[in-house]
Amino acid sequence: MTAYIHLLTSISVPILIICACGVILQKKRSNVDTKLLADVSLYILAPALILNALSESHLKGNNVLHIFLFSVVMTAALWLVALLTAKLFRFPEPSTRALTLTTVFSNANNYGLPVLLLAFGQAGFSLGAVYVIGQIILVNILGMYIASRAAMSGKQSVLHILKSPLIYACLVGALLAIIHIHLPSGTATAIQMLGTAYPVLVLLILGVKLGSTEFSGVWRREVWIGVSLRLLIVPVIAKAVLFTLGIHGMLASVLFVEISMPAAVNSVMLIEKFDGDSELASLIVTITTILSFIYLPFFIYIG
Repeated sequence: MTAYIHLLTSISVPILIICACGVILQKKRSNVDTKLLADVSLYILAPALILNALSESHLKGNNVLHIFLFSVVMTAALWLVALLTAKLFRFPEPSTRALTLTTVFSNANNYGLPVLLLAFGQAGFSLGAVYVIGQIILVNILGMYIASRAAMSGKQSVLHILKSPLIYACLVGALLAIIHIHLPSGTATAIQMLGTAYPVLVLLILGVKLGSTEFSGVWRREVWIGVSLRLLIVPVIAKAVLFTLGIHGMLASVLFVEISMPAAVNSVMLIEKFDGDSELASLIVTITTILSFIYLPFFIYIG
């Protein structure tokens, strides 16, 4: 219990305070341009943080292989679980797409990386960054496919992936780590400063989003089925997969925490873009995010 209280105060409380600042900002100024803030985070701060973390890390090929296997197995398992659940409860097709996206994809990037930084330091963050790159690829290929029901061509999917600067930051950072070359001191300092701003900005954006969410459909059964899948079923399956693949130590903790994150905010964007059940996706993302302030310290503890 003491360990849980320590994790709650050292991880959840800082995150909650920063998110609360975002909520207050949204209430005081309803025209907050989250798209611009997200662009700053996506195109400048996140690549800087990943480049800094990977270039200073000592990643092992075995870790990369385990991350790849875990991602593939979990994606397949969660996709199947979501489809079977939607069929069992006879969800309409737009709701099935929303349930599938919120079950398969966690908020490993915007929320997960700051949590890893607080919980495991740079070593855990470096491992999480590799996992996040895989998730970015999956969201932009599989996520687009699920949201659009294969309306997007393979070429469009590839072009969409190539626009993400996170991919190039990961490649450059991994290359620097492999050949043991350090960035010039001035460049390294600038990149470190930019990367340090990333967790704060994304948590502020998350708070702004929470402050603008409508809760009129909160009692829909689809919402709580989706919340239950993400908070209860996903961690159980993740533990089973980690045990089966023989993944232990910090890597196992990092992967468990990342996959157990709240539903990905990207799910809402994809569903809105392709006319799915955006209300369902938004509520699942919001509720799992709010509850995460309580359950995440426990998951980090058992991870």
